[in-house]
Order: sequence, then structure tokens, then C-alpha cells
Amino acid sequence: MVIDLGMPLDDALTSSLQQILERLKNEHGALKKELDHVQEMTSHMVGMLGSEESRRLLQEIRKQMETFMQQLEAHEHWEEDEVLPLLAGYANQGMEPTFLTSTWVLEEDHKQAERFVRSFLAYAEQCKGADSIKLKKAISLLSVACSVLSEHLLSEEEMFFPVANQMLKNIHAKA
Repeated sequence: MVIDLGMPLDDALTSSLQQILERLKNEHGALKKELDHVQEMTSHMVGMLGSEESRRLLQEIRKQMETFMQQLEAHEHWEEDEVLPLLAGYANQGMEPTFLTSTWVLEEDHKQAERFVRSFLAYAEQCKGADSIKLKKAISLLSVACSVLSEHLLSEEEMFFPVANQMLKNIHAKA
């Protein structure tokens, strides 16, 4: 979707694409930073297994993951509404025949990550005491969730950026 900004079509598309790429980089950077922070807190918690502090830290991590998932959902909605339609329209013109398949795979990755995070959140909610076995299970679920989420963000970048950069090259080649 290109909005008429009073510029030639190529300039409006270039501007829109550059804004999308910048926002994508910024949001992915913020999401990755949040995941790194959660993983640091988790590593700190591992060193305290069995203590009351580890249970408190687990609940803090649980709250952070709830916030993270809200941020991720907002990001995913933006991608579905703005990024994918723009890139898919171009990719379907022949440049990248597997683009739609790749978007389906990304969606499945997102669902898988969401399931792991929900499992972690539910398990963390059940950890009332400082039981190290339950804490280890919660840490394991969180570790898998963070790994899947990190891979998901990387896969998006590996799919979106080349298509967007090719679009920009083609626009500039026409100019």
C-alpha cells in the first residue's frame, strides 16, 4: 500500500520501504535486547537454585515474558498489516517464488514460540516454593522459548531484508 505523498511513485515507495526497514530493525533490536536480558536473568537464577531469591527471580522473569509477548504480538500485527503485503506483492512478481511458503513457516515458528512461552508462564505460575526440580523445568521451557524466538526474529530478517533491498535496488535502477 503506497500513500500518495505528492512525490513520484518511486520516491513514495522508497520512503515507505525505508521507513518499514528502519522500524523493523529497531523493533527487532529491542525484542532481541529484551530476550538477552531475560536470558541473563535466567543465568543468574540458575546460580541460586533452591533459594527463595530464585523463586522471586522466576516470577520477575515471568512478568517480563508476559510483557515481551505483548510487544511481540503488536510487532507481528504490524508485520502482517504493513510489511508482508508490501513485500509479498513484490516477491510474487517472480523474484522469490518461495516467499509465501516462507511466511507460512515464520507463522508456524511464531506459534511454536508462543506455545513454549505459554508453557513457561503456566509452569512459572505453579512454582510456589523454591523447589529446584520445578525451577529447572521452568528454566528449560524458557530456554527453548528464547531460542525459538531468537531464531524466529533472525529468520524474519533473513527473509524480509533481502526482498526489501532488492526492491530498493530495482526502484533505483529504474530512476
